[in-house]
Amino acid sequence: MTVNPREYDADELRELAGAEPVEDGSQATSQAMKPDESVRDEQFRQLLALQSERQQLDQLSRPFLTALPESELGRGVREEWLDFLVHVGGHDRTEQALGYYRRLQWITPAVEADLRGSVDRFPEPTHDRSLTAGDHRLSLLYIATLASLA
Repeated sequence: MTVNPREYDADELRELAGAEPVEDGSQATSQAMKPDESVRDEQFRQLLALQSERQQLDQLSRPFLTALPESELGRGVREEWLDFLVHVGGHDRTEQALGYYRRLQWITPAVEADLRGSVDRFPEPTHDRSLTAGDHRLSLLYIATLASLA
């Protein structure tokens, strides 16, 4: 079972996490953004709202992801995230990105080590590139998703 972040339904994610639906009347997005960016921004806001229901926003602390979820859905999201990172940046850049996320305290050293151990299972892409700010934001979306499933 793979989950495509572009196809996320926030209500389904809330249901999977056992949270109540969030009433949010602000569905407007900035017209200056590309469609993919506005979708990701909205998904990220919704996931942070979901996470903040589990903990008050002022109690959220870094690192955001302290353990990887063991559920089938959690494993699927983790595999999809690593596949995305390796497909875009290759093995070396993926490992650099994981170290960067640890230094930003988005993930713990234990989570980083666990993820690094899985990077080599994905094929090296024919054409890779440097990760962009948008790619890192998408990674933060994956981290928020994994944290909400843990």
